[in-house]
Amino acid sequence: MANQLNKLFCCIKVYLPCLFDDVKNQGVGSPLVGFSERKGPRVRISNFYVTGIGTVLANVPLIQSKAFWEFKVVEKGDFCVGVCEPSKQSLDKQLTERKRCWAFVSKSSETEIKKGDTIGLAYDLSDIRPVLKIYLNGKLIKNIKCAKNAQDVYPCVSVDEGCMLEANFEGSLQNFQYGPPNTYLGIMYTRDIL
Repeated sequence: MANQLNKLFCCIKVYLPCLFDDVKNQGVGSPLVGFSERKGPRVRISNFYVTGIGTVLANVPLIQSKAFWEFKVVEKGDFCVGVCEPSKQSLDKQLTERKRCWAFVSKSSETEIKKGDTIGLAYDLSDIRPVLKIYLNGKLIKNIKCAKNAQDVYPCVSVDEGCMLEANFEGSLQNFQYGPPNTYLGIMYTRDIL
């Protein structure tokens, strides 16, 4: 009986670390928002860096009313950043070739995107029709209206050969370069909202 209770307690401590301050203080607290396994076969991920050819989705959907995240251009090249509904189809292609996707396309931008630039994305679910706001180095450059019936959208990015981006989804491991607009927060891991 004692052995079974120890196993149960261990499982609770692993799966519900927010209940135990000692675990949280050891850096094992909430999981990080990062890239998921939903990625194209030629996309390469290392921590929060993405390169290669294709698309990758974040590991959590956007369910908070106002979310913000950033991508820093580490190596210049063509890329798309935005939100999309989850699907394993077309992960080997760019976001522009996916259905149910709303994104900023670097090669279609009126402003030249350079190495070192930061693209901020602010997703607003507080209105009837969700809006994705795009920022370049802290300045608003585009508003994208998403479909009214968009469900379970995920942050996503597609890269083309030569491009490398660094993602900052939460602003907790490192501060946001330009910070979120008022009333926006970094993406929260779904369990953290509950």
